[in-house]
Amino acid sequence: MERTPRPAIQLYSVRDASGSLPEVIRRVAEAGFEGVEFADRFLEADVEAVAEALSETGVVPVAAHVDLSTVEAALDGNGDLFERLDDVGCDRVVVPHVPARHFRTRWAVRSFSYRIADVAHELDARDVDLGYHTIRHDLHPMVPRAIGTLFEKTPLPHAVADLGTRGLARLRGADPRFDASEIPSDSGYWNLIARTTPDDLFFEVDVGEVAAAGFDPAAAIELASGRVPLVHVRDVAPTGRFGSFESADPGRGVVDFASVARAARESGTEWLVYEHDDPTDAYEAMRDGAELLADLLGDGSDGGSSKGESTDDAAAVGSAD
Repeated sequence: MERTPRPAIQLYSVRDASGSLPEVIRRVAEAGFEGVEFADRFLEADVEAVAEALSETGVVPVAAHVDLSTVEAALDGNGDLFERLDDVGCDRVVVPHVPARHFRTRWAVRSFSYRIADVAHELDARDVDLGYHTIRHDLHPMVPRAIGTLFEKTPLPHAVADLGTRGLARLRGADPRFDASEIPSDSGYWNLIARTTPDDLFFEVDVGEVAAAGFDPAAAIELASGRVPLVHVRDVAPTGRFGSFESADPGRGVVDFASVARAARESGTEWLVYEHDDPTDAYEAMRDGAELLADLLGDGSDGGSSKGESTDDAAAVGSAD
């Protein structure tokens, strides 16, 4: 299963870059990326020009981030999502996030897994694979069904429930028995893996989100080994506000990229996808990302040099907001 991943970039990282999407793709290729993952601009861009830029540069469209509701609408015949994917030769769609309520209880995860499986089966007929991008709330402890029902009946159900699960996450991280290298079975992420098959769903592990939740990103990759073709390489740093985290330039946060690269190789990951949610300068972020991935992928024996501190530090400072 072991393989050497290739370098790609999530184009959300350069959403503020000047120029059209085809021009950005050409700049991405010049920076050294071999693949791109589309974000919002893809649904609005001149798709023929995008396809031409991909063909001209040899850049691979590794996936497109598309909201689940948009995918479902497209399956009902609304919009041109599938025509666009076909035109550029993209055969993967990734759901970038869903509300935390889908992960609050085991029953919520079960319901969500049925929905995901239904969509995946319909996408099979179009030769498109469905993936899910991890978010930190996927790793928060789930609550008993009775408490989850109570949350839903309160005047501010989502806010109250989010505070509750974040509080449980902080308590868990403060427990001296807490092991950041093991993803617990009371998390939504663990349960979604267990309730879906590789034919239904693949996972795109965002290592920054996992670290912000207080866990070792390598453990999240290993848990879904063989089902993680894409890994989001993103750094995060604690803000000092109630255990919260924010995006950081690579090497300035808590993510141990060397261990991430090793886990990705061992899990059969095809692409390391660089992402920065809040860069100061789009093209500087592009250069930083290209340098980071070149470093990580430059040594097939140990996954490259470490860029940042151990994720044990992430667990020590507490779970994310």
